[in-house]
Amino acid sequence: MSTAIPEKHNFSFSKFEGAGNDFILIDDRTPLFPIDNSSLIQKLCHRRFGIGADGVILLQMSAIADFCMRIFNSDGSEAEGCGNGTRCLVRFLEELGFPRKTYRIAVGPKILTADFQGDNIRVEMGSVSECKTHSIEGREIHFVDSGVPHAVWFVPDVEQIPLLEIGPTLRRHPLFGPRGVNVNIASLEKEGSVRVRTFERGVEAETLACGTGATAVATIVAKLYGWESPVRICYAGGDLEIHFDRKRIWMAGPAKKIFSGFLSY
Repeated sequence: MSTAIPEKHNFSFSKFEGAGNDFILIDDRTPLFPIDNSSLIQKLCHRRFGIGADGVILLQMSAIADFCMRIFNSDGSEAEGCGNGTRCLVRFLEELGFPRKTYRIAVGPKILTADFQGDNIRVEMGSVSECKTHSIEGREIHFVDSGVPHAVWFVPDVEQIPLLEIGPTLRRHPLFGPRGVNVNIASLEKEGSVRVRTFERGVEAETLACGTGATAVATIVAKLYGWESPVRICYAGGDLEIHFDRKRIWMAGPAKKIFSGFLSY
């Protein structure tokens, strides 16, 4: 009795990073990637047994924008959005031979506008919502939905906070409902600059940068402390610059290719 050999699927990928937030980019304009296979996504993102990344990003076609971006966290869950990932997607488009121009990218229910600013890429992040303040175990925690839900806690020195201990607890706190939040700790430096560390849900670890987290922090410092645009958000992986007016918010920062290759599963 013969045993059927499982069919192998092959596709190319490129790995990019935006301020240390790293992603596996796949051209899925002809939809072939098995988005329901969360174990495959986990394997690809594993830093010992896979390529290693904070998430997988698919470039897809869109009926309402130039392209669609779908992003999956390293645990296999789909994210609502990702600022650093959007910049990496635009850099990926450049690699694929598309011209440097302004792009409209559909990300979930939002359409984000992205363009080139010299060596950096700028993304219009849309408006934020649900700015609230909670008292949790004596801590003043600010909640902002910047396309992804974020909690922000201001501390004197982010390096003195055990984020890997506090992050998982706040991330699942009942006040933030079933979705949970990304957890940001922030320290005000010289005016216009904030040092930030972020524990990301879906990755379930501290990442080197977070674009929606930077947007959330800048929104809060503008509201609480009256800071004006731009606000520089400093992460271990690099700096992001947040510009804003009364209606719109932009994030500018780097996006670089690390390497490319072929996958087989």
